[in-house]
Amino acid sequence: MLADNPSQPRLQPLAVLSTTRQMSRLSYGRDGARLFAAGRDGLVHHWNLPVDGFPATDVPQKLELAEQPPLSGHSGWVTALEVSPDGSRLITADSWGRLTCREPASAEPAVVWDVAAAHDGWLREAVFSISGLHVITCGLDRRIRIWLVADGSLVTEFVGGGEDLYSLACHPDGETLVAGDLKGAIHRFRIGDGQRVQSYDAAEFFKLSYIQEVGGVRTLAFSPDGTVLAAGGCLPENGGFVQGIPCLKLLNVATGELIQSLKLGDNQEGFVHQVLSHPSGCWMGVCSGQPGKGKVFLHRTGDAVPFCLNTEPLANCHGLALHPAAKQLAVLANAGTYGQQKSMAREGIYPGNSSPVHVLGLPS
Repeated sequence: MLADNPSQPRLQPLAVLSTTRQMSRLSYGRDGARLFAAGRDGLVHHWNLPVDGFPATDVPQKLELAEQPPLSGHSGWVTALEVSPDGSRLITADSWGRLTCREPASAEPAVVWDVAAAHDGWLREAVFSISGLHVITCGLDRRIRIWLVADGSLVTEFVGGGEDLYSLACHPDGETLVAGDLKGAIHRFRIGDGQRVQSYDAAEFFKLSYIQEVGGVRTLAFSPDGTVLAAGGCLPENGGFVQGIPCLKLLNVATGELIQSLKLGDNQEGFVHQVLSHPSGCWMGVCSGQPGKGKVFLHRTGDAVPFCLNTEPLANCHGLALHPAAKQLAVLANAGTYGQQKSMAREGIYPGNSSPVHVLGLPS
């Protein structure tokens, strides 16, 4: 188990944005003036923020920041959300397979195009190509589809593997992508023709627990130079209310060899839900497991342990976004009750949880 080390660099709490719903993903607008969140209520939530980020303070600001009118149009959980490299488009997707493109810079982000059945069932991930000309999606139907950003037309599609696809990442070369599936397989494909060119192994991220299939490659990211692939997931021990150790695997992109397998807690800590690369080359990620368990970590490839590990007051962290200036992180945590605490309900109303957004300053 990794302990919080007082001598480590710290993430500085700067602000907390209150929310009324649970969220799963975050993305900044390219100028940093707007923050978007994928809601599990079928809405896209967003806030106007200081362009340069929040100032450093001794006590974090607890903000009741006025949320802008949320964006409707999705039928299920909003599962994916990303702003394009040039900041002109916002892509969102949901658990019913819908894919929507909007103009994020406008006061009321208008729909540019919408595909109601982009995938058959759960659309797990949607990312922009390095050029920003295409959107790449994957999901429960095991397909990878590439769409034209300009009008939402389907360019090509191909089978991404034999199992439910959970994650995608585009290589900095702009020519290839990787996809991770339920059983821990990671395949690299050419974007142009869908030809598989390489495979990587993260089979430890999967377990058949009685009749329940547990795990999956939950997140993928490349280092800025494209030489290292980070894969995040869990080393599951059982199903049901899943117990497992969050794990980050770092792989040599060229050879497929394992560079490092980093365990980020004990079997109560769950999954690495998202990992991003910082322009400096370090990895930034979030973990969530049993109720009240969660952390944010910063890690350099090859180090024995993360050089920055923060757990308090964060719990059950599911998503993060890097501010365009690369000096602040926004992290989705969890607030509310844990389990079926029915005694806390009043007048037959069971209180739902919410996902406060913690804005954290990165160590220099």
